[in-house]
Amino acid sequence: MKKFIIIILSIAFIPILNSCSDFDKLNVSPNDVNEVDPNFLLTTNTVNLASTYSGLGYWNSRIPSLLQYYQVGDGYKSEELNALYWTPGQSSPWGGIYSNLVDVQAMSDLSIEQGNVFTEAVALVYRAALMDLVTKIYGDAPFSETNQLEEGIVFPKYDQQKEIYETLLMDLKTAKNMIEGISGNDVPVLDGYDLLYNGDKSKWIKFINSLRIRMCLLLNNKKGELSIDIDAEFQDAAQNVFTSSDDNAVLDYIGNSSATSFQGGPFRSSELTYARRMGLGFLNSLKDQNDPRLYRWLRPVEKKWDRDIAAETTIQYTDPLGQTFPVEVLPYPNGYDNLDTSLYVGLPVGSQASWTSYNAGPQATSVEPKTTPFNSRLSDIYFQNANEYVGMNIITYSEVEFILAEAAAIGAFGVSGAEAHYKNAIEASMGEWGIFGDYVGGFDFDDYYSQEEVDLSQASNKHERIMTQKYISMFFRPEPWFDWRRTGYPDFVPPYDAAQPAIPLRYHYDSPNPPDPQYVEKYNEAVERLEKSEFVQVPTNDDTRSKMWLLQGTNVPY
Repeated sequence: MKKFIIIILSIAFIPILNSCSDFDKLNVSPNDVNEVDPNFLLTTNTVNLASTYSGLGYWNSRIPSLLQYYQVGDGYKSEELNALYWTPGQSSPWGGIYSNLVDVQAMSDLSIEQGNVFTEAVALVYRAALMDLVTKIYGDAPFSETNQLEEGIVFPKYDQQKEIYETLLMDLKTAKNMIEGISGNDVPVLDGYDLLYNGDKSKWIKFINSLRIRMCLLLNNKKGELSIDIDAEFQDAAQNVFTSSDDNAVLDYIGNSSATSFQGGPFRSSELTYARRMGLGFLNSLKDQNDPRLYRWLRPVEKKWDRDIAAETTIQYTDPLGQTFPVEVLPYPNGYDNLDTSLYVGLPVGSQASWTSYNAGPQATSVEPKTTPFNSRLSDIYFQNANEYVGMNIITYSEVEFILAEAAAIGAFGVSGAEAHYKNAIEASMGEWGIFGDYVGGFDFDDYYSQEEVDLSQASNKHERIMTQKYISMFFRPEPWFDWRRTGYPDFVPPYDAAQPAIPLRYHYDSPNPPDPQYVEKYNEAVERLEKSEFVQVPTNDDTRSKMWLLQGTNVPY
């Protein structure tokens, strides 16, 4: 992965000059902020994109709890995060993404003015990636008329999702062609400013093509309605996509300040909150297939019940990755039938109330909120300012192989070799999480793969098997939500405290602010194009269980 570098630009002090000729020289000075190099904005925009995309899979997003990767155990925001009661205006990334798009437009404008083909192409890529997020999360969205205040457009229209994607696919292809047209093996970029690939032209082309096949697969259910040949676009891009984890589009945190640190670490968290605990269903999936990534993602309980001992004792437990933890083992209490005696304990999905006392038995009234020792905390890697396993992911080789595996399994885009791609995807994920290097005694991947729960050849439903393993491999990333919406896999059990027995499909739009009649009119037009599902119980179409164009007429996920 690549280091997230903060570059501070300073404008040198320019002395006051007396002559007109001196002022003329000042007007063309390379230090003039009006002549800023687009390379400077490349760094900012790369960090913005990586942070925005990866952030949707981490703490300040609803998506990871929707995906049941974790549940909050102390009751704080449990109605929103566990039971999925979403209200308009809560936890919305709308404003942040559009703010990032302003910066991307500035880079594009500067690049065109200065003839910088590389950064102009990257601006197209970043705009496509950010708009892809906006429209996947909300539906129709402002696009073609944004950033046009000088043209008198204060309230841009909400472009239709179909038209947005047709433009984004063409923009990505254009960007790829622009970079391919640059001579040599490297792109012209100032040293240290390309945080993703350090000027490596071939990796940039692979990155763009990998985004293209992701987008084509997203659109596969709707390809008959598009004016673009999605099959041809996928096939063109798939010829040169990621081929190893060295190609991953990921930034590392440095961890030497709040700005360069992960949001769970001490620089950005006033307290190390342990309220987030792994969802029980996800944990059981890992246990059922003896998945070693469990030990990278989760700690054992600090207090464990045991039916076979009469007195309390403390053991030193060493997990398969060689990590050692003290565990206090307690005699199983009388009068309790359902306490979990496992070393790894997750939270049931969907409670509006606090889970602080879960699995605590007779000690339920004495455990501390957020720090209960009777169910497992997330691994320490999620409470550090920086760690090699926690980064800002945009797209990885493992995901690309899962895309190819799914395409082959469903007979799409002329792709073949579903099992080979599927196996490569899981193996790459194991490598990304350091399993091969840290597993005590060595990790036998072939032995792991041969299990009935993993081996694709033993699956009765190969599509479901691929999507389930992709969901596991993409822990704490947002893409599995979009995958589930278009496939119905994995088959999530809705939260039991939810208002409706159905998982949300989208975020509410941000309400028009200011409520200018022009803005309200354009918002209403977009809302009318949404389609209510059977689970919508409010008058407006702007509901989390309404279907955007991507899902209309597909009969998935419900």
